[in-house]
Amino acid sequence: MRKGTLFGSGVLALTIIMFSLSPLFERFFGRPRLRFPYLSRPIADSAYDALAAQPGWAKAKLEVAPGITLNGLIRRPASSSAPWILYYPGNDASQLTQGQAFLIRLAGDRDYGMAVFAYRGYDSSSGTSSRAGIAADAPEILSRLCAAEHLAPQRVHVMGFSIGGHFAVHAVRGAVAQNLRPKTLTLLASVNDIVMYHRSAWEKLSPGEDYQTAPLLADVPAPVLVLQGAGDKTFGGPEQGRAIAAALGARATYHELPDVDHVALLSDATALDFVRKFVADQTR
Repeated sequence: MRKGTLFGSGVLALTIIMFSLSPLFERFFGRPRLRFPYLSRPIADSAYDALAAQPGWAKAKLEVAPGITLNGLIRRPASSSAPWILYYPGNDASQLTQGQAFLIRLAGDRDYGMAVFAYRGYDSSSGTSSRAGIAADAPEILSRLCAAEHLAPQRVHVMGFSIGGHFAVHAVRGAVAQNLRPKTLTLLASVNDIVMYHRSAWEKLSPGEDYQTAPLLADVPAPVLVLQGAGDKTFGGPEQGRAIAAALGARATYHELPDVDHVALLSDATALDFVRKFVADQTR
């Protein structure tokens, strides 16, 4: 074999090795990033039944892709012109439980239509949790909810918490691309720049899955409400929310709540009032 051929083969082999090791290199030598495990798990049928038995609530299932059906909960409004809230939950082992609780707190005695769906792999929804899969499902949730409930997208206020903020952005971008723009977007303690990984014996070696929200925001129209707790211990402070608000610029209204932690934002009275006023102002 000629020297040139040997050299070329060696370069090719080295390139392949370097490419295959690049995620591992990034894991240990790249910039420091927050890492979180996917908390997806099944839900007992009896627990799902109990959630659906709450006053006014019912089960709702959406087939968002071939072989992928998501479990959800829905509360239909009394008025045919009432606003709807579509909530994209955070990385929670009990997405439907926590999502329903947030929506009930938010609504109080208001006549909102409300819906929440567990992502792939969460709360017995089919499929395996992954950023790409859930991101693909996100706009399908919105469009198929509108189709099932005969809703104009302009009646729907999309909201997302934590990783749900990332997927809510995907939902709005997908809807806008299809000329099905929802009424508003609300991001609650949304992730901007983190890594998610699946638990395993090798999880410390896993590069995980890249969650970056700011690069997606150019296609998100106003109005957007961004709420962030200044005492967010999960994210080590309010920088993730600030970065999202900065990327949105004049399209967003930003509120930072002093001393409010990550999950606590969902039950903070001031935060809930900000969301209710935003919905009311945009519904008029």
